Amino acid sequence: MRKTVTGTIVEVDDLVLGVLGFTREDMLGHLSTEFLHPDDHGQAFSSWVRMLADPAVPRTIQVRHRNAAHRWLWIEATSTVDDADSGSVITELTLIDRPPDDRTSVSSSLFRHLAEALPFGLAQIDRDRRIVFSNTKLDDITGQAHGDDLSDRLGQVLPAEQPVLDEAITSALAGDDTEIELSLTHPVRGERRFALIISALADHSGYGMTGALLCVTDITDTAQQRADIIHRAEHDGLTKCLNRAAILDALTNAIAKCTTGVAVIFFDLDHFKHINDVYGHAAGDRLLVTVGERLRNNSRDASVGRLGGDEFLVIACDVPTAELAETLGRRLARAVRRPANVDGTPIRPAASVGVAWSADPTADPAALVAGADAAMYEAKRRRKPRPATDRQT
Repeated sequence: MRKTVTGTIVEVDDLVLGVLGFTREDMLGHLSTEFLHPDDHGQAFSSWVRMLADPAVPRTIQVRHRNAAHRWLWIEATSTVDDADSGSVITELTLIDRPPDDRTSVSSSLFRHLAEALPFGLAQIDRDRRIVFSNTKLDDITGQAHGDDLSDRLGQVLPAEQPVLDEAITSALAGDDTEIELSLTHPVRGERRFALIISALADHSGYGMTGALLCVTDITDTAQQRADIIHRAEHDGLTKCLNRAAILDALTNAIAKCTTGVAVIFFDLDHFKHINDVYGHAAGDRLLVTVGERLRNNSRDASVGRLGGDEFLVIACDVPTAELAETLGRRLARAVRRPANVDGTPIRPAASVGVAWSADPTADPAALVAGADAAMYEAKRRRKPRPATDRQT
């Protein structure tokens, strides 16, 4: 095998190709370290530097060399600077059977036991994203126990999150540590959430990356608990609609992202105090729950929130005209006003509705809510059969 002084393979004989199983195209133009085990890069680099410093002395090392089947073979490599061409290095490869010495055996055994005792999945990958080492906990978390490539183990990551994983791996192989959360589909347990810490691994010289270390932790239960806490913090405990703070945040976000217009629809239940007085507060609560469900079920992708008491707010994004906002308000009003059965008693809810609409991306959220509120009170005052509208363009 012939290489340049920078380690790029420029010539390889048939015997080497036959032993390793590669084609010439697989090897020519590649750095020789690309085929060496990451743990052997430091030794190879040190020997190479000594050889270039003293070209008259051949240098021999024993390292693990990858074959075409992605298995590691022990070889003895003797490199010498070519007498006829100081810009070339001739390397002779000899396949050897090298059992680990006692110290290496004990060290490897200890590392394996420690790795298997860890409560999280562990994997070491090389620069080509091939798995050099992994523990059984990783198999348990991913549900994939076979395959030498990282994609074999993490191929079940949800398609929408695959780009995030790819970018994180690429960053780690460039030297930047990364922490991300992803979801995958476990073949037995279904969708699972996991945290992934990816640490870059440098060679012994510290100048290059040999791969990365992955720590994988199943956080499905923790993620669900976190989601539940966030859900409770953002939703009204009675009606399950967004609470006041969350619906106002939804309005702010809608103004910023909607490309056409935003409809703000304000609902106030008429004579709600009378219902509480006649049928009791428990009946009133059940009516509020019914109204919240009707608004959510009939508003498609809109956000529905309870401002407090008997007041509800609906935020609809990408409503292109005020007329369509009014149409949505009328449709929701009809849904709310359908008869309801509360503890066996038929009740027909009455609601006053006000609509505000704006296509201004700099519109003031508070002003839109105030406009819808004012339109609602105007509708209540006039007892109009259709909602009044406040337009802000």
